[in-house]
Amino acid sequence: MKVEELEEENGVLKVELEDANNAEANTLRRTMMAKVPTLAVKELQVTKNGSGLFDEVLANRLGQVPFTIPQGMEEEDEVSIAVKQEGPGDVLAQDIQTGNEESEPVNPDTVLVTLKEDQELEFEGTAVLGKGKDHAKHQGGTIGYEKTGENKYRFRIESTSGYTNKELFNQAVDQVLDELDEFEEEIEDM
Repeated sequence: MKVEELEEENGVLKVELEDANNAEANTLRRTMMAKVPTLAVKELQVTKNGSGLFDEVLANRLGQVPFTIPQGMEEEDEVSIAVKQEGPGDVLAQDIQTGNEESEPVNPDTVLVTLKEDQELEFEGTAVLGKGKDHAKHQGGTIGYEKTGENKYRFRIESTSGYTNKELFNQAVDQVLDELDEFEEEIEDM
């Protein structure tokens, strides 16, 4: 199998896969979306919410904020988060304080909520490393591919996680190789 990077622009990486079949192409796509661990909010305790959003809506919005992933973090590891803001003004993703300096929102300018005069927002919570197969908030990105010839596929990769597009692709390849190694070991043990 041969992989060639074609271009990366506007946050989208295009990669060509040669000498592959439908199963291999789809395995890579599904792995990028569902099996590469990403960091997202799991639990939220809202202390004050004077905004126009219900706590549940705010929690849903926060659940969609991806964070960069600290080195050495393993699945189910957690990072604490907190916000304490007073209005007027927008509460941005960059206003989220994390318990690990390596972890920060991927898109810091995302508006979480707008506070008016005398409105306050205060919450604490945890972000956890999880997989897209368990919850959509952990999907690695938006990935598609098309068959462009005999055993040839063109991927379009747009990471929505704490990985760059290339890192997401490489993480997926590593994940597939690890699963193949585990499969071989199980076969040998039979």
